[in-house]
Amino acid sequence: MIARPLARFAPLAAAVLLAALSLACSGSEGRRIDVAAGDRPDGSMYFEPKTITVQPGEKVTFYVRNDGSGDHEFESDEAAIEEVVIPKGRLRKVAWTAPKSGDYPIYCDITGHRQAGMELTVRVQPAQ
Repeated sequence: MIARPLARFAPLAAAVLLAALSLACSGSEGRRIDVAAGDRPDGSMYFEPKTITVQPGEKVTFYVRNDGSGDHEFESDEAAIEEVVIPKGRLRKVAWTAPKSGDYPIYCDITGHRQAGMELTVRVQPAQ
C-alpha cells in the first residue's frame, strides 16, 4: 500500500533526474574548436587553424581530425597538453582548460613533422 502513494511521484522524480543529467552534461566540454591535421603533396604539414584565441581559464575541447596520409600527434609541453595520437582518417577529442595569458605552441612531435609546419599557436588573452 505504501508503494501506491509514492508511484504518483515517479514522473516528477524522472523529470528531476533528467534535468540534473542534462545540466551535468551540458557545457562540460566547453567551447568546441575544430582542428584539421594533415600533410600536403609538397611534403609540408599543417594544423588548421594556425592560431586560436581563448580566455584564461576557458574550458575548450579540440576536435582534431587527421586528414593526412599517416599518424599525427597533438601535444604541448608548454600548455600541459599530453600527447594524443590521431591515426590517419580518425578524430580525437582533447579537453583542455586554458592557463594564464600567453602564447602556447601545440605541435606534432613525430620526427620531422613540427619542422615541416605542423604547429599552431593558442593565444590566451582576456576578452576585450
